[in-house]
Amino acid sequence: MRLHTRIAAAAAAVATSLGVFAAPAAAQDWKPTQPIRVIVPYQPVGTSDIIARAISEGIPSRLGQTMVVENRAGGMTQIGTSAVATAPPDGHTLLIVANTFAVNPSLLPKLPYDPDTDLAPITYAGVTPHTLVVHPSLPVHTLAELVEYARKNPGKLSYGSVGNGTSFHLGMEELKQRTGISLVHIPYKGMGPVLADLMGNNVQVAFANTPNIVQYVQSGKLRAIAVAHPTRVAQLPDVPTVAEYGLKGFESNSWFVFFAPGKTPPNILDTLNKTFVDILNEPKTRNLLTEQGVEVMATSRAEAAAFVRRETDKYAKVVKFAGIKID
Repeated sequence: MRLHTRIAAAAAAVATSLGVFAAPAAAQDWKPTQPIRVIVPYQPVGTSDIIARAISEGIPSRLGQTMVVENRAGGMTQIGTSAVATAPPDGHTLLIVANTFAVNPSLLPKLPYDPDTDLAPITYAGVTPHTLVVHPSLPVHTLAELVEYARKNPGKLSYGSVGNGTSFHLGMEELKQRTGISLVHIPYKGMGPVLADLMGNNVQVAFANTPNIVQYVQSGKLRAIAVAHPTRVAQLPDVPTVAEYGLKGFESNSWFVFFAPGKTPPNILDTLNKTFVDILNEPKTRNLLTEQGVEVMATSRAEAAAFVRRETDKYAKVVKFAGIKID
């Protein structure tokens, strides 16, 4: 089942409690009176930046103001997220977040904001699927072979991730949970070092953003054995999905959702949703993001809320299973 369908099916269950439905007629009642600021709680030059800047291109012609992207990294995204949660709810300060937003409630004992009430979803913008890659010396060519090898050699394989509590880390922990295999986690401070050590055979397995590994797979420096996405991806059309091996519903990815402060009026949220969705669905924007490995989603507010709730619940189970702690 396509991701859009699953999101839509869950949306009605949470929309009323989250207050995300509003009369469509009100959507055009609001216009910004100053530049819109989008806070990115990550370092510059990431996918969040790329998506925010792609949308900013279409803002002036639609809303009569510019959109400025501001990076506020730190505190596992808490610094930037808190800045938006406490900003005036007038549509001029927004946020784009990734999976960390849904992980933090389970990983951190106390957040400086309430993710359910202090922030309101605007749209689910897009997703970058993860691909499971191994060092070519490992005698496995499929996920089934990896699972069999790991079961016969418990604890002898190690996997790299970009850090504790990241989607790459939790994706592998969910895979361990669902297959019963044992792998040793080696955290790094970025995907570059992960891939360098994977190609050097210092770790043997990793989930990576698909665009980051295509060149290495094509050159034979890495072997791709499964895509953690509902469908195969265009960059690696011959690589099966995890679901094709029998793990139905398994996904590991980097996703991106826009938020506004929690008390933002529905008419402002509706205007922002319609504007962002229109821009995301433009061929120019869609093509630009596709080239960066992003599958555009462009959902309703209700669908975005349902998606984030589902991801938060999923990560809570994985964090509990893996006993993940942040030092």
